[in-house]
Amino acid sequence: MKEQHGAHSDSSLHNSTTRAATGSAEGTGAISQPITRRSLISHSVKAGAGSLALGSLLAACGGDTTSSSKPSGPVTIQYAALVDQTGELKRSVDAFNTQNKGKIKVDYLELPSVATDQYSKFVTAFRSQSATPDVVQIDVTWPAQFAIPGWLAPIDQYASKSYLSQFWPSAQAIGQVNGKLYGIQRYMDIGMLYYRTDLVDKYGGSVPQTSDQMENMARQILAKEGGNGVKYGYLMPGKKIEAIVDEWLEFIWGAGGDIGKAGALKVDGPAQVAALQYMHDLIYTKKLSPNGTNTYAPNDILALFQNGQAPFMRNWTFAYALANNPSKSKVAGKVGVAPTLGTTGAGHGCTGGWVLGINAYSKYKDAAWTFIDYMLSKDTQTSLTLNTGLISSRPDVMNSATVLQKFPYVKQLSAILGTGNNRPQLKSYNQFTTPLQAAINGVLSNQGSAQDALSSVQSQVASLT
Repeated sequence: MKEQHGAHSDSSLHNSTTRAATGSAEGTGAISQPITRRSLISHSVKAGAGSLALGSLLAACGGDTTSSSKPSGPVTIQYAALVDQTGELKRSVDAFNTQNKGKIKVDYLELPSVATDQYSKFVTAFRSQSATPDVVQIDVTWPAQFAIPGWLAPIDQYASKSYLSQFWPSAQAIGQVNGKLYGIQRYMDIGMLYYRTDLVDKYGGSVPQTSDQMENMARQILAKEGGNGVKYGYLMPGKKIEAIVDEWLEFIWGAGGDIGKAGALKVDGPAQVAALQYMHDLIYTKKLSPNGTNTYAPNDILALFQNGQAPFMRNWTFAYALANNPSKSKVAGKVGVAPTLGTTGAGHGCTGGWVLGINAYSKYKDAAWTFIDYMLSKDTQTSLTLNTGLISSRPDVMNSATVLQKFPYVKQLSAILGTGNNRPQLKSYNQFTTPLQAAINGVLSNQGSAQDALSSVQSQVASLT
């Protein structure tokens, strides 16, 4: 999933109250209007489990931030995670609070669903040594960035090898930094091709594997289904967020290319430039993607897809349940998924997901772990997958008869996940993605050439590790 930008001067973490019909999201959240950065000192935070005073985030500065505290009475801890329009996260928090009444109370602090904004809020809070939020849900590219400065607390004392064996290997490994464990993945993610099953059946029957196949079918559908509300052929995110880096990488991988490895990254070679040029051409030459693509985040394009306006869409796993929800989607029951597009065959989706960790400055680390353990439990993870369609970090959940019965497409996920690729594992990932987001978005805004845009970034990222 997915969006990183550099930190900015916002005062602290905040909540977005927008909804999913017209706005922005990343990877795995749901939001509906473009997020505006604004000062939040005078605002309160609307949380799914109650209203929180924003001041608590920074009021802890200068206080006792080293204690792992085992308080004698009930404590309140704060859990910061992206806004969740499914209601599942709030239900999980409420259930935990009921089970732990009189001991621990969790306040859910909703964050913007665009991870670029989340990243900035977390950095601001960590730099101020705020004791809250106690539990953080962070993108899979952030553990090293947050652990190395000392912002995350090691959790090795809580998570034994036996405990970790409950999770997919990658979910165990993602939080390992310099020999210590700083987080465990809550759910997995991967970029996928979404398609209208009814339209694919009507215009050829075979799900496109290559870009050419997608284009040919999309043009047929546009020519004959315009009267039925189809306006676009292919939907993709184009806003200046992490999602556009992910999709650019997918087009590179789909053509058999890569960007090198840490310390020797290459972003302006023929394969990299061709991938960005293709994204541009989908909008301005081939005219299969909307002119406003440069402003769209994952939930923006999901809203268009739900409204029946396109046969194909690149998005994350969160979109499946929402696209097939009759109360939210006009195309419910007519949506399938497949690997992302390649040049000569199926492509490689960008992997992602979200990790649970503990703020190093939290006063209540034991209580924070108790909550994390609950969120990673089989029952809670089963509920997560059944109610959202997200990929649990536990194999016993994803392989359960209950999950397979409700989501037959989960059987396809093993194949899709098997073709997935990871973004470069960099301790300075933000320095990699920030200039690339700007360069890619500039080209998708029809400002400058793909070659010039990527060449301007090459020297900034080539030696990153």
